[in-house]
Amino acid sequence: MTLIASDKVISTILKHDTKVTSYKIALLRAINDVVLTYPDLRTYQSDVAVPLKLLAEFWIAYYWPFVDSNDPIQQGQRAQRQGQIINDMAFRPALTELRRQWEQVIGGLKNPADGFLLINELRSPRKHQRYPQSLIDTYQQAIAAVTKTIEMPIRYAGPGHWSIFEKPQAYNQVVSRTVAVPGTRAKDRCLIIPLDLWATFRQMSLCSHLAPGNLNFKPLLL
Repeated sequence: MTLIASDKVISTILKHDTKVTSYKIALLRAINDVVLTYPDLRTYQSDVAVPLKLLAEFWIAYYWPFVDSNDPIQQGQRAQRQGQIINDMAFRPALTELRRQWEQVIGGLKNPADGFLLINELRSPRKHQRYPQSLIDTYQQAIAAVTKTIEMPIRYAGPGHWSIFEKPQAYNQVVSRTVAVPGTRAKDRCLIIPLDLWATFRQMSLCSHLAPGNLNFKPLLL
């Protein structure tokens, strides 16, 4: 890993963004939302382990408006590989199917913020039981697809590979040197956020482009 001052990390990540997709913006925003959700973890004075699946949940909410089957929002020009047009977001098919099933279950008017509603509903064991198993399975498939994609901006967050963050590891491999967000399991693969960087995100949490109420982060990349 390259040693970069914590107050420069966010600008470094954005500086080295190719602006082809919004992955790095989404990664920063997800980290920021985790910091806002668990602000007291700073009292442990330790690096923080954040499960990739928790970041993936936030990504499902962020990208929900992009996968309306009737009016999808593309992330820039779509690339081709071996003559085939590839998805602008690797997880688009999985998330599109999740949104389709969710809208079948709830009916009524569609809301761009339904992604936040969905993840909050499925985080609650009591509310979880209200929904059909097919939706639960599709949700887990979407989480898996997004989790795989999240590793890309983590790896290329700065100049070179793994220059900002170390490779994600199972929590049981880093338990001796980190504190985990509540609910983390031993085998959960985690992003390790250094203590000083956690503090930086906490200090900058009111930045408008990372604020949790702001769904419209895409224009920052155009």
